[in-house]
Amino acid sequence: MRKILFILFMISGTFNVCAQELNEYKYVIVPEEFDFSKEENQYQLNALTKFLFEKFGFETLMRRELKPLDLQGKPCLGLTTSVKDNSGLFVTKLVVQLEDCSGNIVFQTKEGRSRLKDFKEAYHEALRNAFSDIQDLNYQYEPGTRGTSPEMNTELAQTRPKTQAVEASQVRKATAAETEVPAGKPMVVKTSAKELDFEKEGITYFLEKSESGYSFFQQNSEEPFAVLAKSGDKDSFIYKSLTHQGIAYFDQEGNLVVEYLDATNKPVRLVYIARANQ
Repeated sequence: MRKILFILFMISGTFNVCAQELNEYKYVIVPEEFDFSKEENQYQLNALTKFLFEKFGFETLMRRELKPLDLQGKPCLGLTTSVKDNSGLFVTKLVVQLEDCSGNIVFQTKEGRSRLKDFKEAYHEALRNAFSDIQDLNYQYEPGTRGTSPEMNTELAQTRPKTQAVEASQVRKATAAETEVPAGKPMVVKTSAKELDFEKEGITYFLEKSESGYSFFQQNSEEPFAVLAKSGDKDSFIYKSLTHQGIAYFDQEGNLVVEYLDATNKPVRLVYIARANQ
């Protein structure tokens, strides 16, 4: 019995030390493509990885994004993430790893699993399951000694362009399924390209390009009910509304697909049909 308690104590202690060490890293860098993928952001897995790290408190950027000045000068402030695919014939299995600037694995999640048959749904479920370990870290950045590496010589790149902050008024409207357009609001006159017009359940929507991605409007509304922030892939975005956060992407037909978890952690998938397809 004492031996079992000792083992449990050691495991718990190791986890706490690991969590404390991770708090000294400021950034997580996500590649545009994982080793097992056949294309960039396949199944929107890279965008989902970025979203989940941000959800659990990490400052996250894609590998090809311009780096913040402090990361340019101190590259060891960042961790690089990778996802390993250990899937078998009937079970999708994913493991999330974090590597430091020297290539050492400083954290590895449990094996997230899914028995769903659809590839994309299975990968998403397995990844979310693996991320439960990262959620349990309760990460919060605490400046420490990380970031200095005498072996690494770096050159300062350009300053990372600032993205527009999401004002509260920009997401004042809930999703179209949850709210109605206020009476008396004038119709917004826009010059968006035709492929950025959409329809869902007889209601027209449109995307308006912004510095950080897109603003998502319902027709007749002056303010967007959601924003789509760039995630490193031109067709994949982080979706943010007043009530939900998730991912959004354009499918092969140009339709806009929005995916998020509801209050009961049940996956929700909304498809806005491109008007050009009708």
